[in-house]
Amino acid sequence: MEVRLLVDDVVYRRDADVRELFSAPRGFVNSELAALYGVEAPGASPVAFVPVEFPEDSPRAGILTLGAFLAMNAHPTETSPTLRGKYLRERLFCQEVPPPPDDVDLNLDDEPGEEPRTLRERLDAHREDPQCAGCHAFIDPPGYLFDHFDSTGRWRDDENGHAIDTSGSLDDVPLADARDLADLLSTSTRLPDCMTLQFYRHAQGRLESDSEARALHALQKRFAASGYRFKDLVLAVALSDGFRTLSTEDEP
Repeated sequence: MEVRLLVDDVVYRRDADVRELFSAPRGFVNSELAALYGVEAPGASPVAFVPVEFPEDSPRAGILTLGAFLAMNAHPTETSPTLRGKYLRERLFCQEVPPPPDDVDLNLDDEPGEEPRTLRERLDAHREDPQCAGCHAFIDPPGYLFDHFDSTGRWRDDENGHAIDTSGSLDDVPLADARDLADLLSTSTRLPDCMTLQFYRHAQGRLESDSEARALHALQKRFAASGYRFKDLVLAVALSDGFRTLSTEDEP
């Protein structure tokens, strides 16, 4: 519900730059989420959601720092930089992350009697396997940015008694934490370009073909010219030749 209310506010009520969904320090909470986030929310109850502004020093900004995203991309009792980084790569930047090889050992547990390590330490050791190194070097660095949030999205200061290191990167851009990522996404062009592609696929009910590259590029330019307002993207897709016309197989 908190994500739906945020989308409704940014996209429909204010018709704002859609990148605010991933960067604005605000949200909608009920009493349980207010307790989880540690914010005051007068009027909130278990069923009533109210708008809140996160403090300037809050670690939260945008959908990626809300419990809905953080809990969905974690294990039941443990966080997951890999799942969170994979979501970022695939859903926000339309990049392909191949599945792990069938014969790779996915166990990251500490050995019996071994001093508990942080998940980051265990993942770094996992990346020593050449079969795992390539993909994990691609998806883990942005996933580490969320490590201060546990599997429910609650803030935590340490893991197994060890200080948490949230430093990471996105395509060689060093970032300190999730708020740094939110600042980066607030001016990103790759994010709305991917959103255009994802919405085009949704509208068509299929993946795009190579022959539609020019039509997609035109839609991305129109989306940018509109100030990245989602309602303009919907209209642009509905009126585009790529959506309204059908080509034969031998047409370029």
